[in-house]
Amino acid sequence: MECDWVEGIPAAVRIGAIEGTAFGIETADRHSFFTFAPERYGARIIDDHAPLIGPETGERRISVEMAEGAWNATVGSAVSPRRLAFRASLTTLSPSLFQDFVLRAVFSAGSFAEAEIGGERFGHEGRDIYHQHPVRSARLSGQHGTLTVRVTEAATGPWFEQVLYVRDSPEGWVVHARLLPKAPYAQLWIRWFNRFFRLSLPDAASHALLALPGVGRALWYAAERGGAGALQLQASGLAGVPEGETLTLAMELDFDHV
Repeated sequence: MECDWVEGIPAAVRIGAIEGTAFGIETADRHSFFTFAPERYGARIIDDHAPLIGPETGERRISVEMAEGAWNATVGSAVSPRRLAFRASLTTLSPSLFQDFVLRAVFSAGSFAEAEIGGERFGHEGRDIYHQHPVRSARLSGQHGTLTVRVTEAATGPWFEQVLYVRDSPEGWVVHARLLPKAPYAQLWIRWFNRFFRLSLPDAASHALLALPGVGRALWYAAERGGAGALQLQASGLAGVPEGETLTLAMELDFDHV
């Protein structure tokens, strides 16, 4: 496996004709979104350094201030001929709200022909639908070989459940090992995002709307379920994590290439 390293994180991997194009972590609250990609907003990196940068292992350590919290994270990676192991831990520096916490891997659309997860099987049509299940494994396959994804560790605390999804995004095959808030939620949140504005309702207004008959079921993660053509309006829960708590996710990506 060939691996390009950037600041302690794999920027791209290649094994035969299979191409991984992005790796990292993501998290969000109501008013900010953290990612290593350019789409980050409302999140300020206070400290960022890489004690290890390849060729077989990497590590990146960051401190981030969000709109509704602050945290430290350590992201570690290990590359072998047929496996990429990826692990991240996040420790809160203040009481913090979270929409989720994600380990992210992206592969080119041409790397695989289909994905299997939670009993579903589907091809890449660029629909951007979240095929999400409370499982620990998924498989992508095609003429160039197969990828088996396994979530090997998930420290959720009482605030989250571990899920895994595969998404046929226009950018490629997106795989997220994800910690998703579970009831009882610290806050309920309705948001509407588009290219013109970002509307985020406060907790009380979200509660009132979701109490109306049929509204909660219709809006609950509606944008994720609807895909690329859906109105980007949805409701979700937020987890409230106290200061000094640690969340952890780890996954292994095993390749069998032709």
